[in-house]
Amino acid sequence: MNKTFKKILIGIGILAGIGIIGYLVLVASVWHMFNVGCGMDDGPFKAALIDPIEISEHAQEFYLSNNGKLILENRNDTLSPILTLIENGKVKWTLDTDVRNTEGWESTRIWEISNVRIENKTDPIKLVFIGHWTYGAERGSMEIDRDDGENDFCLSW
Repeated sequence: MNKTFKKILIGIGILAGIGIIGYLVLVASVWHMFNVGCGMDDGPFKAALIDPIEISEHAQEFYLSNNGKLILENRNDTLSPILTLIENGKVKWTLDTDVRNTEGWESTRIWEISNVRIENKTDPIKLVFIGHWTYGAERGSMEIDRDDGENDFCLSW
């Protein structure tokens, strides 16, 4: 092979390598955007642990594994929804889903959670729902550690 042909092949190889690396970086960043945290959805938000509150007769109950019950209390239109886990008849934790607890979202609020479906009844508890908040009614998803209430949730658009 002559020198010129070798230089052309090396140049094509270098350009192909740069192209492949660029493509892989693009694929990895798109995958990361859609699969880590909330992806392109709003959040992640964290519901705050609070002292248990009195549960009204209008609260919704969802039965979990191991004698557990998740209670959703949509309070009134000025307060955010509350989630309470009861196991073996005792309150384990209560969470306030106020999105204003998350930095950068202080001017927004959530006032209702509806159409709840429990996807995992063990640990972690996983649920999907419709969240009614400042930007309308949007699909939401939440994952909660059953032991300590550690959680995060997202609202999609």
